[in-house]
Amino acid sequence: MKWLFCLAAIMVAPAWADSAIPDSEAISWLKRMSDASRKLPYEGIFVMQMGDRMQTVQVENRPNGLANESRLVVLDGQPREVRCSRTESVTLAWGAKGWQAERRMGSRHFPDLLPGNVVKLVGFYSLRLGKTIRVAGQNCQLVDMVPKDQYRWGYRLCAEQYTGLPLKAVMVGDHDRPLLQYAFVKVRQGVTSRAAVAMPSMSSVEDLHPVENSPITVKQLPPGYSQLAAVKRRLPNRDAEVEHWIFSDGLSHISMFVEPAPERMVSVKGQSTRGLMNLLTRKLGNYQVTVVGDAPSPAVNFVAGNLDLR
Repeated sequence: MKWLFCLAAIMVAPAWADSAIPDSEAISWLKRMSDASRKLPYEGIFVMQMGDRMQTVQVENRPNGLANESRLVVLDGQPREVRCSRTESVTLAWGAKGWQAERRMGSRHFPDLLPGNVVKLVGFYSLRLGKTIRVAGQNCQLVDMVPKDQYRWGYRLCAEQYTGLPLKAVMVGDHDRPLLQYAFVKVRQGVTSRAAVAMPSMSSVEDLHPVENSPITVKQLPPGYSQLAAVKRRLPNRDAEVEHWIFSDGLSHISMFVEPAPERMVSVKGQSTRGLMNLLTRKLGNYQVTVVGDAPSPAVNFVAGNLDLR
């Protein structure tokens, strides 16, 4: 296990030091990394670290026309895997009742972290090129994404020298503090050994219904954020469906849940112990609204503060 902790230490890079590159060059770098993570066939094993928690994950990606299919298998702890196809994904987890399937909103995962359309990102992030290092035995170029405002976290990526496939990614918080880290320990490009990813039957997965006539309206979103989805779904420990809204700038994501307010509701504002997630719960009329996301508190507070009843 010692090599895992050495890897975590190596992933913490110095503060932003290099000069920003022109937007045209930045777009080229972002597009190269985005295309490689979605359009290249590859398979490998990466380590994910969040605070003192680590997981080892096996990943494979297969291009499929204009989309891609991928499969991630968690190699430690309880058996769990994620299967992604086009714009949706399903998490399969082993429990007391056998395999249970849960539909996820979106299909993004490491190394497929960047959106397909990367152009708008340069309006909110500056790119700085660092040195060339080795990850998983391969040479890769460090690329820092420095946020231009307080509404998004920074990213430190390392793109393989020839293909642009991200081999390492670090979500960076205040004072260059690493919040979430990924790094391949083994990767092969240009080949996958398994058959095409088979998605489970959707009859065994929860139904998602579009939100219609919501009692809540969002007056304004943080700069660069837009609405990705608004559906009704059933959550654990809830008797009825709740509204689930998702907003994103392409990298950071913020969810909003709308449900009837309990009789004795108390507003909550908090941050996860590792600092990655921020949350705010407030009451609007007869409704409880919870805003939570992998985004800085100003972004979460901005959404929660710009809500109103219809």
